[in-house]
Amino acid sequence: MNPHILMVIDNQLNPDKYIRKQLKRNADDAYDFYVTYGASYVYSAAAYAAHAADSYSVVDADDDANYWLNQYFEYTGENKQDYIDALENKQ
Repeated sequence: MNPHILMVIDNQLNPDKYIRKQLKRNADDAYDFYVTYGASYVYSAAAYAAHAADSYSVVDADDDANYWLNQYFEYTGENKQDYIDALENKQ
């Protein structure tokens, strides 16, 4: 499971759980991973989703995050519900 995507989904399900600094760190880490391990669609989708989750100033930040989450799951073939289940099992 991609930890950056996991945090984006967790942020959507629990909007008051993370402070802006944590979301920014997730976005920065996702971008660093993208740059370090190859400019693939999977890594770029994760980076863009994390960035959108951090972008409170963007009017459609949630829509942007959802778009990139959907792209991520389309590229990887992973199941979004598995991520949601993992989050629910952590609590």
